[in-house]
Amino acid sequence: MVPSTLPLRLLAGLLLAALGFAVLPGSAAADPTPSLGEVQRRVDALNKDAADAAERYNTAKVQLTETNRKMRSAQNRYAVTKRHLDAMKALVGRIAVASYKSGGLDPTVALVLSEDPQTFLRQAADLSQVTRRQSAMLQGMEAAQLQAAVDRKAVADQKARAAALQDKIATEKDAIESRLTEARDLLARLEAKQRARLLAMQRAATQRALSARSDAPRASRSSRDGGGGGGGGGSYDGPASGRAAEAVRTAYAQLGDPYAWGAAGPGSFDCSGLTMYSWAAAGVSLPHSSSAQYGVVRHVAISDLQPGDLVFYYSPISHVGIYIGGGKIIDAPYPGLSVHISGLNSMPLVGAGRP
Repeated sequence: MVPSTLPLRLLAGLLLAALGFAVLPGSAAADPTPSLGEVQRRVDALNKDAADAAERYNTAKVQLTETNRKMRSAQNRYAVTKRHLDAMKALVGRIAVASYKSGGLDPTVALVLSEDPQTFLRQAADLSQVTRRQSAMLQGMEAAQLQAAVDRKAVADQKARAAALQDKIATEKDAIESRLTEARDLLARLEAKQRARLLAMQRAATQRALSARSDAPRASRSSRDGGGGGGGGGSYDGPASGRAAEAVRTAYAQLGDPYAWGAAGPGSFDCSGLTMYSWAAAGVSLPHSSSAQYGVVRHVAISDLQPGDLVFYYSPISHVGIYIGGGKIIDAPYPGLSVHISGLNSMPLVGAGRP
């Protein structure tokens, strides 16, 4: 199995989506036709920008899910506290009525019924003027009001965070789509022969990935000698075992599937979607975000990598693949390029982890 080279993985990204559109008429058609070198440099940058934005999008969605969970928890706590506070107010109200009927409302009881918590907290300290029973009741009332205020603020904070994350998700989605549009427009300016050449390169890369999937059983056997890991159709017999072997086997089975941002299978993937899907088949739950995955796995040294480990790229982290042995990884690279086998060091490597 021959891994894709770095220029090809960067060049081929966005080609399939981009070449699916017709050449746009207008002023762009009148501009000088860019050279293939110019297209390659620009598409390289657009690929990286789109992939980064896709992972920021994924991370924001993971964070939003957690924020919504925290908000529901805070809302539940506030509901319990509020019921407790209301019950105490009802009790104090009954005492107030009894006091009125017996000759007047105790000023401290009137204070408890105040809707102004600042007034309550400022004046309620002097509980020595009421009976011991009233003192304990009023202290409990004070604690309940304070807790209600804390819980109410927690709900408001989580709602604000959720709203900010929703804005971030929309922003990153716009960034991804704008990069894809820009690449589409750029590629549309190429001559027909240039477009055909680039499309042929993309198709060849996909075919190599599909061939690697077919050759997976043979590759898995040779992995003991450093030739790569993995397997397919239940035939994996490389150095990994147990859950790691199942994750590698699953990753091999996705070779040739297309990249799609935000996708986690079956049939299409982005980088963190592929690793999440592969390890889910082994019974391990991972978040759909490369940076979030780095935060939950046990970190291991690059020198100690084993098949099934996750490897992370760029700083800040915006890409992840699954190690298959022999200095190779399987990853879902960029728009337009299918899930394929790459060299471990084909991108800036920043860390590794073991689910």
